Amino acid sequence: MIFVTCGSSPIGFKRLMRALEVLPASELTVQHGPAASPPCATAYDFLPFGRVVELMQEADLVISHAGVGSIMCALQAGHVPIVFPRLKRHGETVDDHQLELALALAERGTVLIATTPDELRVAVESAPRRGARRTLHGEGLNAAVRAAIRGESGRRLQRRLRSSLAPPPPAQPAGSEIVTSGPAYALTWSDDD
Repeated sequence: MIFVTCGSSPIGFKRLMRALEVLPASELTVQHGPAASPPCATAYDFLPFGRVVELMQEADLVISHAGVGSIMCALQAGHVPIVFPRLKRHGETVDDHQLELALALAERGTVLIATTPDELRVAVESAPRRGARRTLHGEGLNAAVRAAIRGESGRRLQRRLRSSLAPPPPAQPAGSEIVTSGPAYALTWSDDD
């Protein structure tokens, strides 16, 4: 089973739903949000968080928007998720933060990126098999998020995608730091939690 999630955004993700048409509908379980469901075996508009986690744990492969929470849950379930970032130029989000995060994580081999139906098909064909559930340690993810925020990572992938994507926002000024704290931003996961 291939589990697909576009997160909980109130903005429909029609581009991802159309891209899914290149995949076998009988293998797809899709959480589609406010967009119309693509042809698939099972469809949900929205799901409780616990059910999303269960479906990721049951899936052979996860395709997701490039939201941090969705990516972290897929990683913890043992997947190298295929991320299909929402893009500002398509009105899917307010800026290209999902693309920046996806590029930073792809550079580290944490995710695969697709932005078109053909890239999605190739990513599904080449995605590594699901591994064992794992504990996520925050330092690597924290570094990827910081790099994405500062625009310091993913330069090679950005050049490859530049012709089809809006230019990224300018990098943060040198020395600027975005500080996050509190349980809502905890990036260290443990199987004991």
